Amino acid sequence: MLGPDFRAGLRHPLYRPYGPINLSPAIGIFAVLLIANQVIFQPLFAAGIAAFGAGDADDFFAGLERGTLLSILPAGLLTAYFAWILARQRGISPKEVLALHYPAMGIVGWGAIILGFPVVMFIVFAVLALVFRFDLSSTGLVEQTVMQSSNDPLYFLIAGGLIIGAPIAEELTFRGQIFAALSQTRLGVFGTSVITSAMWAAMHGFAQPPLYVIILLFLMGMALCWLLVRFGSLWVTIACHATWNAVQTILLYFPAQP
Repeated sequence: MLGPDFRAGLRHPLYRPYGPINLSPAIGIFAVLLIANQVIFQPLFAAGIAAFGAGDADDFFAGLERGTLLSILPAGLLTAYFAWILARQRGISPKEVLALHYPAMGIVGWGAIILGFPVVMFIVFAVLALVFRFDLSSTGLVEQTVMQSSNDPLYFLIAGGLIIGAPIAEELTFRGQIFAALSQTRLGVFGTSVITSAMWAAMHGFAQPPLYVIILLFLMGMALCWLLVRFGSLWVTIACHATWNAVQTILLYFPAQP
């Protein structure tokens, strides 16, 4: 019921970095994926969605926020496709490079990880909020916009972007090929976890959350890296990331209802 990989992952790390290309190309691929998702795909999809529903210029600019949320799903899936294509250089197996082999974990093993991750994160965040007097109810621009869009007839696509598109794109970008390449340098797994988690947390700063939220996201990034290293599969971090976003989406949706 637990599965051999779950039991083995508790005893020793299962992650085996496989990065046959040099560090410089790996950094280049990371930059391409990040720029493609944040600068090209999302803005283009957002502008297209806003233009489709706009009657004039005012409607276009008013619809950009909605278009941005709706763009997360297609942009995330397209970024994942690009990550797969770019990992196929020189006949390399993308599944090996991106650590996308499916782990041998039973129902109980998957349940323990997927349900345990948000529970542990909530406990850690609550303790830190209590000690340092953080206001966890404070939200950034994305959260506020999601709440305002809770009655949108296409809200299921917005939720799909947050639960599916964002986790897949972000995990493949920050804990995919670049993680494998950096972890084979002097940085090692720990140093790579710190750097990728810091970059991942900093990326969320564009949504203008409070500074301590960036710090909490850094800690979450470190937890996701730990899961990757222990269980050796990016599917584990994708599943945990998606579960966290699903919980957050639900928590944002219901308070916004009349």
